[in-house]
Amino acid sequence: MHELPLVFFTVLTQSAVGAFILLLIGGTLGHITPKRMAIGLFASVCVFGLGVVMGIFHVGQPLRALNMLFRVGHSPMSNEIVLSAIFSMIAGIAALGLLLNRGATKLFTVMAWLAAIIGVVFIIAIPQIYQLPTVPAWRTSWTTAMMVLTPFIGGGALAAALGVRRLGAIISIVAIVVSFCLRPGYLSEIIMADGALASAQSSWFTAQAILLAAGAAGALVFLRTKSAPTLLFASAAVVIVAELVGRIAFYNLWAIPM
Repeated sequence: MHELPLVFFTVLTQSAVGAFILLLIGGTLGHITPKRMAIGLFASVCVFGLGVVMGIFHVGQPLRALNMLFRVGHSPMSNEIVLSAIFSMIAGIAALGLLLNRGATKLFTVMAWLAAIIGVVFIIAIPQIYQLPTVPAWRTSWTTAMMVLTPFIGGGALAAALGVRRLGAIISIVAIVVSFCLRPGYLSEIIMADGALASAQSSWFTAQAILLAAGAAGALVFLRTKSAPTLLFASAAVVIVAELVGRIAFYNLWAIPM
């Protein structure tokens, strides 16, 4: 269970950044009111913060995490920590400023878009940490592809629950379909890299696929029938859980099963 904090850290932060960006896009397109967008942005930052807090438990002695800052620009993990801190700060100030609506709306909006750009860099930085020669099942472009899908799958579902319902749901459904298309290639790659460990994760990957399908089906029903938002909230929760389950399988490819 040692890597469980990283499971929550990566999935929650990636999904939060995805939701943050989609809420901004939805607000720009007029799919959501400014007030509701501000609430959604602030909620996304809270989810991001929760992921960061969960990730701290992985460090063992959190104060030693400061030592990682000395390797910024050279260490992917140091880059990840700094980017997460910068995103939290700028996105938090922007979201709070828009939520309080005390003026300087344009400034806070610009800050929000700046945070979105930093968030994209953060998302790209995470998979670079796992390109380790000692873990063949991780050192592949499939790791990047599957992790980059999380902001669309989980982020889309979270954005839908936070207000941009149609845009978020569509993005999440499309990303889930893409993930299913990529899944055979990904599974084939990790089986070739480490057949024993990959086979041991079959139940996790199967559970993830079932949950993703259920979440996508629920979102699709919501879009077609315009049913109560409760269905959308439930679908979003199922999708996030699915991504957590898939990430557990990913970390189990290291060696120590959870």
